[in-house]
Amino acid sequence: MNCYDCARGNGNAAAVAICRNCGAALCDQHAWSAPQTVVRVQGVGQSTLPEPARRIVCTVCRGATQPA
Repeated sequence: MNCYDCARGNGNAAAVAICRNCGAALCDQHAWSAPQTVVRVQGVGQSTLPEPARRIVCTVCRGATQPA
């Protein structure tokens, strides 16, 4: 599978990840990774896991979720 953003620009890079939001295939140049806190419902409250999860998104989705 090839990177969607590279293919739109007439490139041909192999995909290494999938965007969490839109599902586009991404190469290492277009993938953006950030930690995400994992919260689970436990009993009548919430429990935060000690290790963060990994969240990978494309440049378009990253720009859409960044505060203005």
